[in-house]
Amino acid sequence: MFRKNYIIIGTLILFVAIVASGSNGQNKYQWKLDGTKAGCTIYYSEVPGREYVAAKATGIINAPMDVVGMVLRDIPSYPEWMADCNATKILKVVNDDKDIFVLWYHQHVPLLADRDMVLKSNVVLAYGKGWSSIGVSSTNEVPYPTPKGMVRMISFSGSWLLEWVDDNTTRATFTIDPNLGPGLPVGIANSTIKKNTYKSIAGMRKMVKKQKYIDGAKKSKYRKMINAEKRRGGLKNKTKK
Repeated sequence: MFRKNYIIIGTLILFVAIVASGSNGQNKYQWKLDGTKAGCTIYYSEVPGREYVAAKATGIINAPMDVVGMVLRDIPSYPEWMADCNATKILKVVNDDKDIFVLWYHQHVPLLADRDMVLKSNVVLAYGKGWSSIGVSSTNEVPYPTPKGMVRMISFSGSWLLEWVDDNTTRATFTIDPNLGPGLPVGIANSTIKKNTYKSIAGMRKMVKKQKYIDGAKKSKYRKMINAEKRRGGLKNKTKK
């Protein structure tokens, strides 16, 4: 009897914790419209406890959702298109099937010391609801020394929200929340943070035209999952508002 009560109480505590966590996440950002650029709508938000803003940009990518996913999975190619990304390196494959990786990322900072970070990916494939999320956040799971001349970023989180529009169209929202650390002019840093979001979407628009991603998507697990969802009658007017 006591054991049963403990299980019930424990379950209730866990449920409350999950709800509280979700509520805190929703209230963390108060997004304000910053403008439009390169076919993207740009937003920013102050972040409690620091001077640097978080930013996001939303734009349409004329490519299937799984092709965009193939570009995001190709971590070594990020310097080709991600704004101010100079280098990347996969440090650990945690779970290849679930797209969980630990990676090193070199972020160029104009006129000042470049930043580096170690990030861990987190992927949610909610095709039944018409979206997927590919995120990263700072981690200490794999030690990796900061190269000479760089500064380790205090923390970073970012995500790509991909929303189904139709077979050949994806709405993408790229969000970043960097804590760059001391020593940077706040005005210049915040302007750069905002620019990196829409510039990265513009870079993605070029990458999805590459044949290797188009061909790769046809054989990918993403295409199989999307096709299975379509057979169930899903992915029709499923775009999140």
